[in-house]
Amino acid sequence: MGAMPAEKKPPALRIRALDWHRGLAVLAMVECHALLLLHRSHEHEPLRQFLNSINGLIAPSFIFAAGFALALTSCRSAVDPQGRRERAVKTLMRIGEVLVVSSLLKWMLWPVRTEPWQWLRIDVLSCIGYSLLALWACVFSLGNRPRTVAAAMAGAATLIFTLAPWTESLRDLGVLQFFVNNKSGSEFPVLPWAGYGFIGASLGALVSIPDRGARYLWVHLAITFSAGVAIANAGGLWDRIYPWSPWIFQNAGERIWKVAAIALALRGAEAFGASHGWAMKNPLTKFLEHFGLNSLSGYFAQACILFGKWIALPFGLSFGITGFTRWAGQFHWTGFWLLTIVAIAGTGAFCWAWNFLDPHLPWRKQARKPEPAARPA
Repeated sequence: MGAMPAEKKPPALRIRALDWHRGLAVLAMVECHALLLLHRSHEHEPLRQFLNSINGLIAPSFIFAAGFALALTSCRSAVDPQGRRERAVKTLMRIGEVLVVSSLLKWMLWPVRTEPWQWLRIDVLSCIGYSLLALWACVFSLGNRPRTVAAAMAGAATLIFTLAPWTESLRDLGVLQFFVNNKSGSEFPVLPWAGYGFIGASLGALVSIPDRGARYLWVHLAITFSAGVAIANAGGLWDRIYPWSPWIFQNAGERIWKVAAIALALRGAEAFGASHGWAMKNPLTKFLEHFGLNSLSGYFAQACILFGKWIALPFGLSFGITGFTRWAGQFHWTGFWLLTIVAIAGTGAFCWAWNFLDPHLPWRKQARKPEPAARPA
């Protein structure tokens, strides 16, 4: 018997809800980092606690969306060998950009000059970059079969979260310690945070399937939501299986169902808007897409605005510009929201300026094959 025929190349799909999801994550990220401005007297107020619950979804949303986009675009281009190679190189360059920006921010904001080991600490951008490297290797090695990619990514996500309680307790692993848990000082170790990227990749691969992707997205988002709710509410089971740290599974399940719920709500808004003709022209959606399509430059901009930055000079000299941190803990709610709006405006302006500059950079001027316009899903 001959080999099974490869699946047909999926037509271009654009899930605008994914851009909105990333845009909301960028806005929430600015608000989250701006909380350093809030006076400590508000620490236990209901609004602050509500914001904390929302802010816990920012990193999973970014990682989920990154995995989704990588699998969607990769599976879409997988049938044509030439297109697959071009997409692989382009995707790898994008991942490199994430890691470069992460390193730049570490150099600017962390004491890496006096404590070189801090280069190894993993922040959210490093986590996204390393997670995408693993996804890139997996997705492009599995060829042009979206269902196989989806099943493999779902299995990998399950394995990552299943092993998380054990990896959380590991110690004395040397450099690997930075990747497996936060005992090394890593804010977002690859394990288990990469699991959200693999969940997103599983969904993105299914969406790339011709004529069925949109329906599959609804179904599998609902399955992901249900699985997250079940995991989050199975506390007794995790107490018996993982008595030393059952909360890891419960926290992961809660984040999974909440991220899936947001994705379902945004997908519903996209479908409703498309049926009424406003999804592509509404000022709110354009606002969200501006941040969603520029999430990397947005992350860099808000970090500089809120935390300050270092400017390098010749002969090893540098000088610092203090961001909003000079006012840490000095504002009540009105001042906090006003400065948060200022930070969002500054971030949006930087993204607009970078969009203008980016195409003129030397490494962008190489001739590139134009991609077909995406159609709404």
